[in-house]
Amino acid sequence: MDITALFNLSYGLYVIGAKDGERDAGCIVNTVTQSTASPVTLTVCVNKENYTNACIKQTGEFSVSILSENAREAMFGIFGFSSSRARDKFAEVNAGHTPAGLPYVSEGTTGWLQCKVIDFLENFTHTIFVAEVQEAENLAKEPPMTYAYYHRVIKGKAPKTASTYVEETPKAQETAASEKYVCDVCGYEYPGSKEEFEALPGDYKCPLCGAAKCMFTLKQS
Repeated sequence: MDITALFNLSYGLYVIGAKDGERDAGCIVNTVTQSTASPVTLTVCVNKENYTNACIKQTGEFSVSILSENAREAMFGIFGFSSSRARDKFAEVNAGHTPAGLPYVSEGTTGWLQCKVIDFLENFTHTIFVAEVQEAENLAKEPPMTYAYYHRVIKGKAPKTASTYVEETPKAQETAASEKYVCDVCGYEYPGSKEEFEALPGDYKCPLCGAAKCMFTLKQS
């Protein structure tokens, strides 16, 4: 089976926000789909290992921040490659709270949705939440971020907790043309040459996840 056929499916990128008491929690997902129009309901997939998953089950509610193409690269490292168990993610970005007190990202987003869980289903590694949209607001008239744009333009990789994560194999990789430095934490590929990367200062950090320069490995690209 050629698993790369799944790369042609269409997705967006979203920050899911939740609460754990007074603490804010959040993670990035790419599976938010409108299910019905009346009432307006969504289905959202969140990995069971994500702290945000447990928060949603505890409170029965969550927010959706719809990322735009203007979202800064650091956003994906903050929400996609670290855990809210040990990191106050929303303190590192411009953020607000919905009328129900749920956190949402207010920079690099087209808008937010406030959702109430009405059902959920455990599906192997992920929980599928079915929720009713209770509040919504547009923030900016910007093109929404698609999963394809994230891979093609930002050169980002999917974390292992993503519902669409596919481990690359020699068959799935393109023919090697040159050597590039790649972040071992998030898979970010430095856009410059090998020589340009090696000339970077020692305190250089990955723009996606913030990993140190020593966490980059020279690979075929």
